[in-house]
Amino acid sequence: MLLARYLCIMLLVPAAALGQSRYKVLHAFGSKGPQDGANPFGQLVFDNAGNLYGTTNGTGNNGGGTLFELSPSSGGHWRETILYTFCSQPGCTDGAFPSAGLIFDHSGNLYGTTLQGGLVQGCCFGTVFELSPPNIPGDAWTEKVLYAFRGSSSGDGCYPMSTLAFDPSGNLYGTTSQCGSGKYGAGTLFELTPVGDGTWQEAILYNFCPKSDEGCPSGGQPKAGVTLDEAGNIYLTTEFGGGFNGGTVSEFSLGSNGQWTESVLHSFGSALGSSPVASVAFDQSGNLYGTAAFGETGGSLFRMAQNAQGWNYSALPFSITNGAFPVAPVLIDGQGSTLYGTASEGGEQQVGTVYKAHGKEITALYSFCSQPNCADGEEPKAGLVSDGSAHLYGTASRGGPYGEGVVFEIAP
Repeated sequence: MLLARYLCIMLLVPAAALGQSRYKVLHAFGSKGPQDGANPFGQLVFDNAGNLYGTTNGTGNNGGGTLFELSPSSGGHWRETILYTFCSQPGCTDGAFPSAGLIFDHSGNLYGTTLQGGLVQGCCFGTVFELSPPNIPGDAWTEKVLYAFRGSSSGDGCYPMSTLAFDPSGNLYGTTSQCGSGKYGAGTLFELTPVGDGTWQEAILYNFCPKSDEGCPSGGQPKAGVTLDEAGNIYLTTEFGGGFNGGTVSEFSLGSNGQWTESVLHSFGSALGSSPVASVAFDQSGNLYGTAAFGETGGSLFRMAQNAQGWNYSALPFSITNGAFPVAPVLIDGQGSTLYGTASEGGEQQVGTVYKAHGKEITALYSFCSQPNCADGEEPKAGLVSDGSAHLYGTASRGGPYGEGVVFEIAP
């Protein structure tokens, strides 16, 4: 099957090697006080003008997290602007604690999820939101909740931790990590469709760990976003379940009857890796890459190549010194031969690395907490993005001069 790179193009970076890497903190959270935000967990995204956007999981004026913009300015500095503070509405009906990255539509609107908030039927099971730029520069951005999850009682899922994805028709796809109508509240795969009057309609495409499953061989508790191919098939990972209860990589296909069917492509549970919590990515040859968070030596990178018999799985383990516990997706270079990413633990100080993987070797490009008092950050939990010139950008969820995390750049 020919696989497209739709919505994966942001993963591609030039093939130039990073070599001796230069690391720089662009912004330290907490520098403006609590309203500045804290603990960035989600992946950054660039706009066409070279500005970076992201979320923080905590603080802000109301403690529910923030959505921020970083703009390059003179002298190599970056200026942070808080575009929105979550939990700004009574009862946090606008959402709280965003834990995932953002995506743009063609009009410059941002879309994301919050782990909690929404306040439907007296509780707060998370939201899907849109943030729209002002018509007049300098005015405030406008947040709108597209959908508020209702939890187990409705079967629509709760606690989304995933970055969203668009299909070519403008529909949004994502996952909830818990609830749904399956066994154990193992999460859902959902679609949001614009109705035309400014509202969106949710449809549950799949409830993980269906009641017919014994032991959840279909997987459960997806925490990652989805990846689409050009045929409209959906690929994702689950943290638990599968044949060995170590999680899965699955493909979902839409049948002629309008129902989605899951095919488990791989079940984790070996010493080389288990519990994938990040989205997967395709290279230009249709090979599938991702990370498994746990393993005897600190988790692994995996590759899945399709052949006539199915998908062939191989794994490259971390060694603790080059990183451990990778919870972020990989970034693929322009030739598909080199991977870049972050590991939330391991490295020289055991608090995370930026790594490069080529062939059968994983190399730590940078070990966090290399500066006094961890001023350079620690525990990166988000993937990397590229500016197109081999400069990579990411976040560390903790550390920095104020202990609230940082945005960083790493370059040759």
